[in-house]
Amino acid sequence: MACGTSRSTGESNGSGDFEDLITKREFEIENEWLMPLGGSMVNLIGNANYIRVKGDSVDVFLPYYGVRHSGGGYGSEGGIRYEGVPKNFNITHNEQKNNYMLKFEGNHESENLQFMITIFPNGDTNTSVNSSQRASISYRGD
Repeated sequence: MACGTSRSTGESNGSGDFEDLITKREFEIENEWLMPLGGSMVNLIGNANYIRVKGDSVDVFLPYYGVRHSGGGYGSEGGIRYEGVPKNFNITHNEQKNNYMLKFEGNHESENLQFMITIFPNGDTNTSVNSSQRASISYRGD
């Protein structure tokens, strides 16, 4: 026996609307789950987090739970933060898997960040973040 919940998906708008948002670079991602490397999932509902793509600019704030290897002195921000025009911004469409892969890099203070986001037509997303100062972390949202 199993139980679950369902939610409305973006498929009802048609795949054309989905593709327009991606190709125009006008969308926002909010994550519901955080998955630290080697740890259990953390529910993010009620915790501020976002990835906003607007044209050539990206604004990211993601909570972080995990191991920090260096940096992050007293009074520093605990979450992953990036705002600006990213380096190596790339969007590719995988027709076989019917998803989009968004990759970009950026720096915040002395930290180098690499983002890899998979976007599915129903609006679901998987985000992986690699950092020069922290253990890798993943997020799941829409």
